[in-house]
Amino acid sequence: MFPVPWPVVVMYVVAYVLAGMAIGVISGWVVSRMTKGRRPGLVKDALLGSFGYVGGIISCALMPWPENTVVEQLSGGGSVATTMSRYQHPQRVAVALAILFPLLLEVYKWKKHKSAPLT
Repeated sequence: MFPVPWPVVVMYVVAYVLAGMAIGVISGWVVSRMTKGRRPGLVKDALLGSFGYVGGIISCALMPWPENTVVEQLSGGGSVATTMSRYQHPQRVAVALAILFPLLLEVYKWKKHKSAPLT
């Protein structure tokens, strides 16, 4: 495996954080509209979305997974075998967490506001 230059790593981490922030803001805004929230916490939703996205990517990279081997037959008579011991689609987990964390915050705020005594 070849070493990846650190500016490329920084660029990808920044892109992942921005993607998570965008997903979190959109998710939180939609849920606050559905629950008729007074004021959506877009900054908190953005932070939770970015935390969920980056956390999902990192947790998929570090979590062990049952090995999956795929063997592909080539037309020339050879074969190529690929074995993975990590989850193969971490972006799906990252997007799900980036949606779920702001959604849970907005639902919590809605429940808290709904159960508050009227004065």
